[in-house]
Amino acid sequence: MKVDKINHYKDLFKGHLVKTFDYNELYKYNALYHFDNKWDIEDLDFAKMYDKSLNSEISGRLWGGSKDSAKSMMLEFIVINKEFVRSMFRDLYNEDKDIAMRMNRFEFHCDELLSQMQAKGKKLNSHYHNSQVISMYLAFRYPQKYNIFTYGPFKIMMNRLEAKNIPQEFEVDRYLKLCNGLYSILKKDTELLNIHKLMRTKDNLYQDDTIVIVHDYLKIASTL
Repeated sequence: MKVDKINHYKDLFKGHLVKTFDYNELYKYNALYHFDNKWDIEDLDFAKMYDKSLNSEISGRLWGGSKDSAKSMMLEFIVINKEFVRSMFRDLYNEDKDIAMRMNRFEFHCDELLSQMQAKGKKLNSHYHNSQVISMYLAFRYPQKYNIFTYGPFKIMMNRLEAKNIPQEFEVDRYLKLCNGLYSILKKDTELLNIHKLMRTKDNLYQDDTIVIVHDYLKIASTL
């Protein structure tokens, strides 16, 4: 990626923040706020805790809403085997292990639980836990380290930033690594960070620094 290109689109992104009166990306920070305040992997009532952690007054689009979604399926999985699901999240959040392996293993366990439900006669086609949802779990748990995975805007911006050897859609680990590289550049612009924080001063919005700003940057700059 070329730094001058990154900065060019950073300035366009910053200009968009200054001009907009209705910032359409705030749903992420509302959802992150609730997760940050409610998530407790040791909670005895794991289903209730999970349900409250994935909550938003703005939009549930990150997990597909309340029905036929990643959230609704995970709640079903918790009913089947609460402690197994708890162990799935423990493994996903184990920073001593390779990130790609953790994400793949989490999806594999979702496949297993779905198969168990189908074997009992439930007509289900998907558990909806794709790379975006699994990366969301990571970004919400470690908002200074992981970004939400959305490939379309990312690929557009990698071409615009003249990146070499652009990751394929299945290479989520490389996506996350490049997002960290982008964040290291964006966060040097204190004016940008301050403007972005001003957008998040309302109640029920996550207000600490977070790499999720890169998700905003990729999504918005790809349209400018």
